[in-house]
Amino acid sequence: MDATTGDRVLHERECRVRDYYASELAQHRPGELLIARENSYDGTAVRGDMRTIDRSNVTRLWEFKISASYEALGQILVYVAMARRAEEAAGNDCLIRGVIAAFNFQPELRYTVERMNLSIELVALPPALAHAGGIPTFAEPTSLPVIPGQSGLLASTGAEPSQQETP
Repeated sequence: MDATTGDRVLHERECRVRDYYASELAQHRPGELLIARENSYDGTAVRGDMRTIDRSNVTRLWEFKISASYEALGQILVYVAMARRAEEAAGNDCLIRGVIAAFNFQPELRYTVERMNLSIELVALPPALAHAGGIPTFAEPTSLPVIPGQSGLLASTGAEPSQQETP
C-alpha cells in the first residue's frame, strides 16, 4: 500500500469513528448539540471534522484522529482561526474552541497544549469506538503450526510450538 492509499484509508477510519461518535454525542457530551460534520468556511479549503455547540453557547470545532500528533495540533489551530475569522466577518462574537479527539495522544502534544495555554480540549475516545473505524483493540492469540522435522525453525524466535509434533 502506498502512502497516498494509506492516508486515504486512515482518513476513512477517522471519519467512521467521527460519525459513530456524532451519532452518540448525547451520551458522550450531554448538553452539547451537533451542528455539522465536515464543517467548512467560505474562501478556504480547510474543513473541521465536526462542529458542536453547548448550553453556554460555546462552539467547538473537532478534529478526529486515531493517534494524535503535532499534525492534529496544526490542523485544529487553523480550523479555529478560520472559524473565528468567519464569525467576526458575520458580526458574531461567540466563543470558539478546538477539540482533538483520539484514542491516544503523542506526549509532546499534551505537554504543548498545556504549556502554551492553547485552550484546546484533548478528548480520549472510548476504546469501543475503535470498532467503528475497523481498528483492532486487541490481537487474538495465534496458533503456530508445527511442521514435522522443522521445529528447530521456531528456536530462533523463542516461540514455543502450540501443538505436539506428530511422528
